[in-house]
Amino acid sequence: AQRMGVADSLMDRHTVLDKILMGDADKIRRTLDELDRSAFEAAVEKIVNARNIYIIGSRSSATLAGFLNFNFRMMFDNVSHVEVSSGNEMFEHILSIGEGDVLFAVSFPRYSGSIIKGVEYAKRAGADVIALTDSVNSPIAPQADQLLVAQSDMASFADSLVAPMSVINALIVAVAREVGDRLPQRLRRLEEVWDEYNVYDKTGH
Repeated sequence: AQRMGVADSLMDRHTVLDKILMGDADKIRRTLDELDRSAFEAAVEKIVNARNIYIIGSRSSATLAGFLNFNFRMMFDNVSHVEVSSGNEMFEHILSIGEGDVLFAVSFPRYSGSIIKGVEYAKRAGADVIALTDSVNSPIAPQADQLLVAQSDMASFADSLVAPMSVINALIVAVAREVGDRLPQRLRRLEEVWDEYNVYDKTGH
């Protein structure tokens, strides 16, 4: 509510579109300037070679985690989207995580306590932790083997997740390139299955 009051004092209905889109563009530029390239490349390598890939995000960050899960499941059979609706359910999903596995954790303010606990558990179990968050001061940053920082300042009561989504897009493309010749064959098989079961409507094409 406080953030919404501040936002209302800084813009009116005639300037909202311009200020929000320009602000998001600036967040992408700042993220590009500040992102650790070596951490990004190491994250790609860990994902491609992982025994299992676990993806976790909560509340607004769940949207980012879900998008990453959707795309990675097209590339790999070893992807798990961890549910965090309750603490017990989350730990059931990551109970067997360990060495050779990757936990990709997404957390932006206000930080979810469940995500913090899940990251701590995975780290103690010996898994590689990739953290996508907003700052080196994020509570999941100290546990990260690869820390990917993306700008996400709030313009109002809603999170701006454009910059972290761009980082995820880049990660998907980079991982797909590393997977190489296996991916086109897998995607062709998926297309055959989608056609066979009419997954997508083709009347508009």
